[in-house]
Amino acid sequence: MVAGPAAALPGDFVRALRGLPPLAVAFSGGLDSRFLCHAARLCGCDVLALHARGPHIPAQESAWAAQWANAAGLPLLMLDFDPLSLPEVARNSRQRCYDCKKGLIAALRAALSKRRAREGGDRLLCDGSNADDLHAFRPGLRALAEARVRSPLAEAGLDKAAIRSLAGSTGLVWPEQQARPCLLTRLAYGLSPDAALLERLAGLEAALAQLPAPDEGGPALGDFRLRLRPAPLLQVTRLPAALRPQVEEILAAHGFAPCQIAETGGVSGFFDAPPRVLHEHKPGLDFTTERV
Repeated sequence: MVAGPAAALPGDFVRALRGLPPLAVAFSGGLDSRFLCHAARLCGCDVLALHARGPHIPAQESAWAAQWANAAGLPLLMLDFDPLSLPEVARNSRQRCYDCKKGLIAALRAALSKRRAREGGDRLLCDGSNADDLHAFRPGLRALAEARVRSPLAEAGLDKAAIRSLAGSTGLVWPEQQARPCLLTRLAYGLSPDAALLERLAGLEAALAQLPAPDEGGPALGDFRLRLRPAPLLQVTRLPAALRPQVEEILAAHGFAPCQIAETGGVSGFFDAPPRVLHEHKPGLDFTTERV
């Protein structure tokens, strides 16, 4: 009999989690990995979160992940990982996610091995991939399969909508959290990243996220990403007219001016999707369109 908040979870998912050995969860601090840790602990699982800091992850996101884990009483192991040292990532090829994930898994397993030597005990390495990821361009999934990393959310058929709903009904804070993929996804394939550029991107997006919403309708710009193709393009899911001057000032202050600003229905998978029509905001015009 499942009681308490765990009773809101699907029965098959609860039974699957309870059948697993002690877990080590690749923990970004995003909704999926937080929910996996949260749900597993509701089901009585022994969970250790593993968070990899690096130039591809904004420092404030790593800090928030650690803060949330501490507040939740979740054991957390922090480690450093630099994907820019990997050839395919340095070239920014279409397989960058595969090589990055492969290198990350090796780093996580090395950290677990050191911990096991000190404290003993084996753990099953898991990640927070969900069912939606199985239908998108995700080269990193091949690295997970090759390394036999388990993805309990995807295995249970839980997509992002289901995870948001279950997170809210089981008491997980911030179930509306937007996805923030690694900073490497902001660059068109073939553009070589470096740590200084990624830090500048992180600073820009952090500043944009702090813009006050002119109404009660959520984040000021909705969901957004800055894309380098190589000319900068700021994707937003909304752009209140009153905020345009501030947005342009922030872009210029971080060295991304001139910059096209475009409203799009979504911001995920920009460089992996077919060419799309962008609705661009320009002073003195309602909308213009450009196919990218």
